[in-house]
Amino acid sequence: MAAEEGHEVHCLVGALHLSVSYLASASLGPGEVVTRFGWRVVSTDPHLPGRLFDDHQYDIGARELTPRDGLRVLAGLLVDAGEDFFSDTPGAMKLPIWLSAMAARHLNDLKMVALTGVTPAEVHTVGIPADRLLLAVEIAREALHVETQMNGPGLFGPETLAELQRLAATADRDVAVPDPDDPLGPPLYEGPASDAHYRLSPGRYHAHLRHHPAQRLVVIVAKSELSGEPMAASFTRLRPADRPRTQRTNNPPGSTDAPQPPDSPRQPGGWTPQPPSSPRGTERTDPPAPGM
Repeated sequence: MAAEEGHEVHCLVGALHLSVSYLASASLGPGEVVTRFGWRVVSTDPHLPGRLFDDHQYDIGARELTPRDGLRVLAGLLVDAGEDFFSDTPGAMKLPIWLSAMAARHLNDLKMVALTGVTPAEVHTVGIPADRLLLAVEIAREALHVETQMNGPGLFGPETLAELQRLAATADRDVAVPDPDDPLGPPLYEGPASDAHYRLSPGRYHAHLRHHPAQRLVVIVAKSELSGEPMAASFTRLRPADRPRTQRTNNPPGSTDAPQPPDSPRQPGGWTPQPPSSPRGTERTDPPAPGM
């Protein structure tokens, strides 16, 4: 699991302990910011122990990058090292052999961290903390987007693809969010749950399927952990909770004034991250609403 503490983020991938610290940032010009990170990797494997530090890792983005962005960059470096470990080219490895071997051992999990900034354990829809379910939904959406960009055979088998599609679809149902102060009046929002953040302020909203009022839902609007921009999703299993404060806006769904996600951090070495397979054997039930 990955844990964030202020300007640091810590992540455990198998026997590899990754830590990334935000150190500084500077503007290079309009829409271009360089961020400096420090990182540490420790292997607790008794057969491949080791420790490596670097306080001069830089990456460029359209905004100041976060420690979790730095974790993605570090994981990308380790993915390169793991792939180089299997290379037939002499001298291909740029990191110590113990670290390259450990990276090769945990290559798929590191690819997941490089893609999302979180470990595979954090994207399971069963048994993960409720406040991570929005992240699981966003990862599923991003994975499906990557799948649509592939030429030829896709990344996923039929079962995994169906699971990702199910998770994304249940979080993006056609919903209606009634005004709690005027339940019989115009709703606060009607439309796809994934667009609700264009009209609603962050919070938790009682809702229902747009054409089936008896099907109770909850719509969550919150800041994305991947992009830092607002996002929204729908969930079932509504439990009694305090009504969040709401705010009407004049931007209709799909408005060009809606916030756009910033660029993802660049991956080192030209490596293109690919989402891993969805975990098998999980229950096919809608995820509970975060904080419910």
